[in-house]
Amino acid sequence: MIEDIYDVDTSSVPRGDGTRDLVLTDRWNTPLGKPNGGYLLATMLRGLHDEMGADDPMVAAITYLAPPDPGAAELRTATVRAGRRVQTGTASLWAGDRQIAALTASFGPRPDGPSVELGAAPKLPDPDRCADPRDHGMPTDGLFGRVDYRLASTPGWSQGQPSGDPSIELWQRLAGGRQVDFPALALLCDSFAPPVLELGDGFQQSMTVQLTVHLHRLPRPGWIATRLSTRHVVNGFHEEDCELWDEDGNLVAQSRQLGILL
Repeated sequence: MIEDIYDVDTSSVPRGDGTRDLVLTDRWNTPLGKPNGGYLLATMLRGLHDEMGADDPMVAAITYLAPPDPGAAELRTATVRAGRRVQTGTASLWAGDRQIAALTASFGPRPDGPSVELGAAPKLPDPDRCADPRDHGMPTDGLFGRVDYRLASTPGWSQGQPSGDPSIELWQRLAGGRQVDFPALALLCDSFAPPVLELGDGFQQSMTVQLTVHLHRLPRPGWIATRLSTRHVVNGFHEEDCELWDEDGNLVAQSRQLGILL
């Protein structure tokens, strides 16, 4: 079942010494043939949370150190601080003697408090009025088979006509409509093609160097409205900002990443 794949593929088994065993699968591979960075983040965040017995994740910052390959790996965790309001820990992902990624994350309870929203959710047509890119040539294996997408318009880069505007708004959800949890929100911040592709020649491929996600609240069941944009490219590196909103118009997560052009 599709809803089992996400649980299985992001799970890890504790050894009892702060280390957890896991298997990276090719079911979340990108078109570059490597496991997606958002998938790595979700797996590491879930493992660190379980190892610490922490409250809900609030913020996570991951640095990617080496290209991952599918196969056996281990997660080495440590608790930095176990406070009443904030618990912080670290995790490093290793495949043999290669460190793949390093994560720092903070967790905490979700008390009621003041909220002010000065932004707005993307104004998208209903998902059933949007196109499924898999019906228009997008691959159906790897990552693109694990996440459902609905697009109001076709990205210019995918038709060989980049628009020059590195931004896009779309709907996303885990395949089959599985309810999204906090690690899955982190995954969805880095699960679609980078908008920098709309800049055309010289911008055809990008890889994430560092990604920070803020996890605000769980979404209501349904689709996630997603806004992606790049506004700065400097010396071959670029930022990418992401906002995730649920169908009730609540901001559920946001992120910023540093990418490198390949």
